[in-house]
Amino acid sequence: MPVTANTPETSLQMKPLRYRGWLISTKVVDGQLWLRWQHPRESFPRYSYPVTERGLADTIRFARYLIDLVIKMEEESLMDSAGKAS
Repeated sequence: MPVTANTPETSLQMKPLRYRGWLISTKVVDGQLWLRWQHPRESFPRYSYPVTERGLADTIRFARYLIDLVIKMEEESLMDSAGKAS
């Protein structure tokens, strides 16, 4: 269940933080709290996920997992490109 403006969880909006170069922030959209994260080479937070009753900390852990996954995929893509260029 998403956290809405009527639940106390919305008071957990946070200052933006950095994780492995990515910017993580929160935003209330249509009365619901969302966690958003932005790739270091982009100028806006492309990715987002609603904060559920499991809480903001759990949603941040999930975002960090996804960020780690993207970084791994980018690294593998760079290694594949370097291997093809040889």
